[in-house]
Amino acid sequence: MFEDFYLNIELFHPEAVMPIRSINGDAGLDLCVCEKTVLRPNVLTKAHIGVKIEFPIGYAAIIKEKSGLALKGIEIKAGVIDHEYRGEVIVLAKNKSISPIILETGNKIAQMLIMPVWTGKPLQVGKVNKNTVRKDKGFGSTGE
Repeated sequence: MFEDFYLNIELFHPEAVMPIRSINGDAGLDLCVCEKTVLRPNVLTKAHIGVKIEFPIGYAAIIKEKSGLALKGIEIKAGVIDHEYRGEVIVLAKNKSISPIILETGNKIAQMLIMPVWTGKPLQVGKVNKNTVRKDKGFGSTGE
């Protein structure tokens, strides 16, 4: 699956930290802020990472929460990076706690996963096939 894969990373900010896995085999590459960042309660904040990335078509970079930071109330928003994007990786974070959270330069804020994605064209049909076990049942239809 990843035979044709590469991930080029440009550290363009002097305080940028190379995204790495904390433990060999981890799914995500840790992303760190390249400047002091204050996450105020219930405010969306652009957290600068100071890196640009490049990878081939057929993949996407997904930015997700770190579990320890999620426990503190940090949510990550708008976390899909397409293969053609060459700008700075910016983490959009929201602090859901009641107190500001201060991240010093070099602190982790999120993790980046690289995922294969389907890049084909969808087909419009008159009706989708409902001959499934679930049919059109959703939201709790398989249990809590």
